[in-house]
Amino acid sequence: VKEEAQQLALIFDTVGAFKVKHKGGKGKLIFGSVTDQDLVDIIKAQLQRDVDKRIVSLPDIREIGEYVAELKLYPNVTARVRVIVYAN
Repeated sequence: VKEEAQQLALIFDTVGAFKVKHKGGKGKLIFGSVTDQDLVDIIKAQLQRDVDKRIVSLPDIREIGEYVAELKLYPNVTARVRVIVYAN
């Protein structure tokens, strides 16, 4: 299981970044916020991988920009992915 988690971490490292489209507000603000479930849905759409939202750790995202999310895949195996938020 740990080997699978390490392989998945390697896949996340090679992906680069996940782009999240969100409804824009005033300036750099977006309506609402980007949630763990939003990232899980994007990972499933792009990589065809099911990820439990409980392993996702996102900062509070309420503006357009670039962020880093952590996915705790296994004890001592953590993947860091970039999340780019833009308005539609």
